[in-house]
Amino acid sequence: MRLGSVTHLMSGIDSQIQSVAAATKEQTAVVETLNKEIFEINSLNQQSVNNLAAALLACRAFEQEAARLQELVRGFQY
Repeated sequence: MRLGSVTHLMSGIDSQIQSVAAATKEQTAVVETLNKEIFEINSLNQQSVNNLAAALLACRAFEQEAARLQELVRGFQY
């Protein structure tokens, strides 16, 4: 009777270990997916920063060009 109880308990423990292993495998897959998505978000953020920097440079160039054109127009006014 005792051997049967031990065997039954060991079977239950083995089942629990397999459940934990399966859950761990699923969690690992989720974490890997999250890591990939975070990397993609960081990449998109860096692209946004680069695009904003380029837009700022373009705005400054337009500002300088507008100032130059205003000077030219003033020259024609007098």
